[in-house]
Amino acid sequence: MHLLIIDSHAIIHRAYHSMPKTLTYQGKVVNAVYGFYSILLSSIDTLNPDYLIVASDSPGPNFRNTEFIGYRAKRQKPDYELIAQFPIVDESLTQATIPDISMGGYEADDIIATVARRSLRRRRPSTHQPIVDRITIITGDKDLMQLVDDKISLFMPIKGLSQSQIITPTQVKEKLGVDPTQVVDLKALMGDMSDNYPGVAGIGPKGAVDLLSTYRTLDSVYQSLDKIPATLQNKLKQGQDDAYLSQKLATLVDNVPIDFKLSQSKWNLKKQQQLIKVFQTFNFKSLISRLEAQNPK
Repeated sequence: MHLLIIDSHAIIHRAYHSMPKTLTYQGKVVNAVYGFYSILLSSIDTLNPDYLIVASDSPGPNFRNTEFIGYRAKRQKPDYELIAQFPIVDESLTQATIPDISMGGYEADDIIATVARRSLRRRRPSTHQPIVDRITIITGDKDLMQLVDDKISLFMPIKGLSQSQIITPTQVKEKLGVDPTQVVDLKALMGDMSDNYPGVAGIGPKGAVDLLSTYRTLDSVYQSLDKIPATLQNKLKQGQDDAYLSQKLATLVDNVPIDFKLSQSKWNLKKQQQLIKVFQTFNFKSLISRLEAQNPK
């Protein structure tokens, strides 16, 4: 069985900047709403999932802000017209009976990690839950590359909303220079400008990849300092606290205490019919045509 998980805010952000703001409903811009569902339908058409779950960020700070006050501090505040569309998508998903999961104090990435890990663990018939053997995550966030393995892949838009790429372990290695299991330690060493956590000062992507190619893990790097050239060794010593802080910030939580039933996420005719009603409300005629052309499970 194939489970599709959507990183809603990441896709809404991309849709907002890819679609014209002339798309309106009752005088409000709904270009991101349209774009979100456009990529959702494209993904369903391409990936043919059996189950569908949406993960969303919660308003307010999360535990990473508590760990590091500067977390994401340099990000520009989103446009009001973008922020206003988040609850519209949430409400429309509820109307369509598509599970939309969030929890205060955690990010959507943590929700996704939890849903993915828990779904793959449910393999005993006694649980009365569907057996999932494949998961695809729709996202534009490279942080989720740490989840990629032989059962979990990413479906990432690469050019607006018109082109997407499936990310497997091979693609992670090609794009980042490390295996998925090393993504967290890569960020621990080089930091992350987008999320504003520090990494080790003076170590960039190439230096971080070189270290992990030789020593495989952050722990092993620090256990092997005596083998590392003096200049680089000093940088690592001075930045050790920042490296381990960054590692903690980059690591996704996969045990968020959420309650969800996979059986309720079945992509079926009922959800398709409810989604058509949503599209009718916004007068998304082209989306109605596309949805009606798909064959529900």
